[in-house]
Amino acid sequence: MPMDVHIDREFLLSLASALVRINTENPPGRELEAASFLAERLADLGIKSTIDRLDGVRANAVCILEGGSAGPTLLFNSHLDTVPVGERDRWQVEPLGGLIRDGRLYGRGSADAKGSIAAMAASLKALLNVQDKIRGKVVLAAVADEEVSGIGTKALLSKYGKFDFAIVGEPTGLRVCTAHKGRLEIKVRVKGKPAHASMPQEGVNAIIAAVSYCNEIEHMADLLSRSEGHPLVGKPTVAVTMISGGIKSNVIPDECVLVIDRRLIPGEDSEVVKASFDKIASKVMAERRGTEFVVSITQYHRATEVSTSEPVVQAALEAVSKTLKVKAEPFGLPAYTDLGWIVAAGTPGVVLGPGELSQAHTYNESVPIDELEAAAKIYYEIALKLLGKQE
Repeated sequence: MPMDVHIDREFLLSLASALVRINTENPPGRELEAASFLAERLADLGIKSTIDRLDGVRANAVCILEGGSAGPTLLFNSHLDTVPVGERDRWQVEPLGGLIRDGRLYGRGSADAKGSIAAMAASLKALLNVQDKIRGKVVLAAVADEEVSGIGTKALLSKYGKFDFAIVGEPTGLRVCTAHKGRLEIKVRVKGKPAHASMPQEGVNAIIAAVSYCNEIEHMADLLSRSEGHPLVGKPTVAVTMISGGIKSNVIPDECVLVIDRRLIPGEDSEVVKASFDKIASKVMAERRGTEFVVSITQYHRATEVSTSEPVVQAALEAVSKTLKVKAEPFGLPAYTDLGWIVAAGTPGVVLGPGELSQAHTYNESVPIDELEAAAKIYYEIALKLLGKQE
C-alpha cells in the first residue's frame, strides 16, 4: 500500500476558501447551504454524500468513503457553524471573503473549524486512490451547532450510533488532544422586593444580594485556582460573565440575573458542581432576608479524556510524528469540543486540526495554508493506520 500521499492543494484551498465565504454564524447557524455545498463537492468525486436536515436551515453533511472490504468505521467530525463576525470595521480583511494571502487563509471559520473540514475532505479525495486497500469506511460528518449546544453531533450519534474511532477537527496547532475541559453555564436568578428608591428600606435590593453572590463566586475561583487540577488541561475555573437587573433608575430592583461560566476538568460531575452553586445561594439567602435564588444549568458540555493506549491515539501520534518530523505528545485543550459527546456515546477519539486556538473567535481569524495541507496528510495517515489492510 502506498504510504506517501499527494494532497490536491488546489482542491483543498478552493474548498476551504469557499466554505469561509458561506455565512454560518451561530446564532442562528443556517448551516444548510455550507452542508449542501460540501456534499455536492464530495459527491462529484464519487463519495456517497447526504444532507441530514435538523430544523429549518440547520443541517449536517455526512459523506462516506467505503473501503474495499468490511471493517471498522473511522469518523472525521468537525463543525460548519462559526461564532458571529462581530464588528466588521475591526477586521482588516473581509470576514467572509475567504482571502488567501501571504501563506494564510483569512476569514471567520478559517481556523475554527472550516479549515479542518476542508483538510478532511482533501484526505478523503486522496484516500480514493487506495480505496480498495481500506477495510471498513471513513465517515466525514460536517455538523451544525458545535458553538452553542452540539445539536449536530448529538443528531449524528442518534442516527448512526457509535463509531470505532473518531478524529474531531478543531484548531490544535496539529497537536494531538486527548483531553479537554467541559463547561457549565449557570444562570442565577435573584429575586427581591421592589420599592421607591427614596425609601430603599421598604424593599429588598436584588442587585445588592447578587453582589454578595458574586463575592462568593470570587472566593470559589480562588479555591479552584489552588486545587490540584488535571495534568493535561489544568485547573477548573469559574467566572461571572454577565449581569442584568433593575427596571428604572428610581426603583429598588426586585430582580437581578447572573450568568456564570464554570469550566470542568475530566472527572468532575456536573450535578456535584451545580450543587456548589446551590449551596452559595442558600448561604446568601440566609444572610439577605427576603431574597430568593433560583439556580439552573442553561448549557452543559462534557469534559473528556481518552487513554493514550487507545489505537486512535497511537495512530494520531504516529501520523503527526511522521508528517511533521517531530515527536508528538498528548496535549490538553482548555476549551470544549464535540469530542465529549462522541466519547460519551462509546467512541474513543482525539481532537486534532490546523490552526491555533488563539485564532478562534478573534478578529482577522486565519490559518496557515501549510497547516491545512499537513492536516490533510495527517488525516490520510491516520486512516491508513487504522483501516489499512495488512499485507
